[in-house]
Amino acid sequence: MPFFIAVLPPPQILNQIQSFRKKWDYTDSSPPHIKVKASSGLTATDDWIPKIEQICRDFPAFEIKLGAPATFGSTVLFNTVLCKEIITLHLLFVDAINPSLQEQKKHYEVTDFIPHLTIAQKTNHMTNDQFKKMKQDADHRLDEFAPFFVPSVHIFSMKSSTTYTPVLELPLRPLNKRLF
Repeated sequence: MPFFIAVLPPPQILNQIQSFRKKWDYTDSSPPHIKVKASSGLTATDDWIPKIEQICRDFPAFEIKLGAPATFGSTVLFNTVLCKEIITLHLLFVDAINPSLQEQKKHYEVTDFIPHLTIAQKTNHMTNDQFKKMKQDADHRLDEFAPFFVPSVHIFSMKSSTTYTPVLELPLRPLNKRLF
């Protein structure tokens, strides 16, 4: 059963991206998310979960800012993620799980990790022109998001042969609130 670890955006961002996907008749195998750790080393034995839970307990909650839409070549449309903490958290997860270098490369981890929130991937029935138009629409409709607070990460699992869903929420360490 494949797994990955991700941040879910708040409902208003989630709904806006899902509405955009619906407008373009695009369906995805998971809700909009920001992947923090790909499936490499996340085995069905679940022996890695306590390691991830401990990292989360020790890692402070943080804020994410989504940047402008961009693409990976002509196949993936995404919002950039402006947040150094997500990179640090990614590296901590990879270090704890310790997947092989080959797996890290295959899943774009460590130095190949580019935090992003996938809006859509080009499908077989989508032309290059349609993909370009979708990107232009995203430039106008998905370019202004308020920063949001990340109090937890989620472990996603493939529940059917094609759908990933969050199955476990792992809280991050709450920020200390000081009154001055």
